[in-house]
Amino acid sequence: MNKRKRTILLAIILVLLAAATAGYLLWNKPHKDVMDADAVKVTAAALYNSYITDSATARKRYTGKVLEVSGEISKLALNQQEQQIILIKTPVPGAFINCSMEKSSEILKEGGDVTVKEICSGYIGGDADMGLPGDVFLTRAYPIIK
Repeated sequence: MNKRKRTILLAIILVLLAAATAGYLLWNKPHKDVMDADAVKVTAAALYNSYITDSATARKRYTGKVLEVSGEISKLALNQQEQQIILIKTPVPGAFINCSMEKSSEILKEGGDVTVKEICSGYIGGDADMGLPGDVFLTRAYPIIK
């Protein structure tokens, strides 16, 4: 084997080793501890308005971050995975802050005020032609008992 082939083979082995190490570390990366993490405090109305007025700034500020969102519960439901879902009212009729709860909570009531701590997944737009607004989605939510 000449020197050039050996160098190329060594480079390929190093790249594969680096990729395997990065993959292993990402696979075993621990989840964020939502309950103990510092959170950005925001109202449901302000969060929703941020996404519909300046989505680029809102994505930088909120998406992937732990938030503490407060607002009025519009509806409680279960999703297909039997997780409790809270829909928090926004200033736009038919648009909600959609929270997937980590654990069901019996203390939550429709029409009541709530503060939840969760990770923001971002905004998913609706269908303007059908008059459907989008929602902001939050995951791994926990109610904050004050």
